[in-house]
Amino acid sequence: MLKFLSRILGVPLSAEDRASVFAAMMGNRSKEGAIEFFRDGASHNTAKSGALLGAQGIFVVVDIFALDHGWPRNLVLAATLVMLAGSLIVMTNLRGTLSPYRNTPDGPPVDAVRRVFMLVLTRSLRFNVALYLTFLSIVLLALAALAFLR
Repeated sequence: MLKFLSRILGVPLSAEDRASVFAAMMGNRSKEGAIEFFRDGASHNTAKSGALLGAQGIFVVVDIFALDHGWPRNLVLAATLVMLAGSLIVMTNLRGTLSPYRNTPDGPPVDAVRRVFMLVLTRSLRFNVALYLTFLSIVLLALAALAFLR
């Protein structure tokens, strides 16, 4: 079940799978090269998140149009709330990326490579969940449109 969920969400969920993916992505890269590689991945996720947020904004406008024009209120409100949930999730990907480099005062030294890798994984997970919620919202809106046309 974890493998199936991992495939759907697009990220390795078990510790063993994360270690395997980390090793494969590290390859023969130096520490600096690996950090740059993973930071590019985090940056890519940030850019995709911004684009998704823009698309979600367009669909919220469509939701408001639908409410103003008498589409089935329950379906449109459900679509809007699901879209809002997706928006709130994807907005967390727009935060800064300096946390992987911060040492804790009483903890071991930071392994920046692993922490940037984990940043990529968490941003990927949040993006994919927000994308699925966006899709669900669009399906609800389409159902509202079909009900309105009847």
